[in-house]
Amino acid sequence: MASVKRLRGLAREAAARSVSSLYRAAVEALKDGDVELARRLVAEAEEVRRVARLRKPRFLRLGVCKNCGVPLVPGLSARVRLHAEGRITRVSVTCLYCGYVRRMHVRRRKG
Repeated sequence: MASVKRLRGLAREAAARSVSSLYRAAVEALKDGDVELARRLVAEAEEVRRVARLRKPRFLRLGVCKNCGVPLVPGLSARVRLHAEGRITRVSVTCLYCGYVRRMHVRRRKG
């Protein structure tokens, strides 16, 4: 008989696979031009993640607009720019649907 811990682990693995496939489907829907379907798929992936009590994976943290929920695909739904300011390099990712800008530090040069 399978233990409860093992079953819980299997359920979490299945949920993680489901979240990943829903995100990939959202990116494909965006590439096909269906923005609303992409938003719904991202929301569904977030719901599955929340119910399974999984940590938010990197692709959901960085690959989705915080403001409007659209998957961020460079050149299609996002503009990505590098800014070198003195010793600090930053990346700014701009959502092309709502205009939200996310700025992230990339690297601090020595010296």
